Amino acid sequence: MFEQGYFWVNQKNMKTLITSFIVLLTLVNSAFAQTDTLQATLLKDIPAWMSEYHVPCVGVGLVENGRVKWVKNFGNLQQGHPAPNNTLFNIASQTKPVTAMLTLKLVEMGKWDLDEPLAHYWIDPDISGDPYLMKLTTRLVLSHQSGFPNWRLDNGGTKLKFNFEPGTASGYSGEGFEYLRRALEAKFHKSLAVLMDSLLFKPLGMKDTYYWSENLDTARFAMWHDGQGKRYTTSIQTSVSAADDLITTIADYCRLGTYAMELANEGGAVYAEMVKPQRRTKPGNASGLGWGLVDNLPDGGYALQHGGSDIGVRTMAVFLPKSKSGIVVMTNGDNGGFICDRIIKRMLPYGAQVLASMNKGAGNHMRIAIADQLLQSYTGTYKQSNGKLLKIEKEGNALKVSGDGLPTAVVYPESNNKFFLDGYDVLLEFPDANSLVVFESGKLVLKVNRK
Repeated sequence: MFEQGYFWVNQKNMKTLITSFIVLLTLVNSAFAQTDTLQATLLKDIPAWMSEYHVPCVGVGLVENGRVKWVKNFGNLQQGHPAPNNTLFNIASQTKPVTAMLTLKLVEMGKWDLDEPLAHYWIDPDISGDPYLMKLTTRLVLSHQSGFPNWRLDNGGTKLKFNFEPGTASGYSGEGFEYLRRALEAKFHKSLAVLMDSLLFKPLGMKDTYYWSENLDTARFAMWHDGQGKRYTTSIQTSVSAADDLITTIADYCRLGTYAMELANEGGAVYAEMVKPQRRTKPGNASGLGWGLVDNLPDGGYALQHGGSDIGVRTMAVFLPKSKSGIVVMTNGDNGGFICDRIIKRMLPYGAQVLASMNKGAGNHMRIAIADQLLQSYTGTYKQSNGKLLKIEKEGNALKVSGDGLPTAVVYPESNNKFFLDGYDVLLEFPDANSLVVFESGKLVLKVNRK
């Protein structure tokens, strides 16, 4: 039952109501004015950051109150041709939340089970006799507890194998998502691309989201560039993957984010699992289903976040379901992550807190001075498992790191063989004179040997 006066207002309360409305209107106008001012400063600052970091194209999208408020692309796709607002980006690993949203839709429809063994639909021959096989489920894949490495090449070979028992630890894995793709395609007898298009992209109006095809409008595609702003000659043709290489626009990914926030707030039991911490990765951070969670924000707020990082690609999306706001940033350069962070800190409420939480541990490093001769001994060219090269140069009493698919960054010594990236939870360690390992948030993400 409604309280008396819910629709009808008596004269005694009218003055108070009018005053309250004026205050509210003032606050709303002030908030929009502040956003407009921030946008104006971005129009000036983003081109300067692009020049500083040698990134040719940057796209930004803002979501406010559950609606796409602002989309802007900066830079040129080809010389003399400004990037249109429907510029197409390869979003690398930012594909994973899209795969998760599709899978959860199938769960909601009663056609898929989060906790059923994937072996019921697909068994990779490499692990057909493994005792962990029947423990691998969709839930564990989507929350990065599959036990697989990121890619099978990371283990120094071509065969897939478990690094740990599924569900007992956290380990970021593209292989897990690809395993899920094979299972989905086997059950539904349709490609992942067809499933996504029919169940997600068309219903959400994401008309510019798809995988590579011969009909792709390459005039709108943001080609990939290295840390010096030089275009990679690598083919931009990519295959269908649950983990990687989806092509989309800023506006379309904002639509996906608004949909995710709507479901997080009102989607029922299935989507409550999406935003439930499935495994804690560090204080204030957890793996949800497809999304990373930052759940230590003020007033009980939390963020859904995911980035994309590949050769010539750096992207980031952060959505705040409680306020129905969010931001999407896409770039086509190896140094684009630094620009993503600056924009998120500037434009998103709690953006700085989200990034600080994600990089928790970054402030625990203390810079020291070490001998020039020792620094010089680390310089040279190192080779990644995928054949790409990493270069180490001496820069003052520090080292500069660069390479294909890597940001150009200066790292500082905290010991004779350990170096940190200021402001980020990234640590480089030289176990010996001929090898280098890189840790992010305490987890091994790269291992290279001197060429």
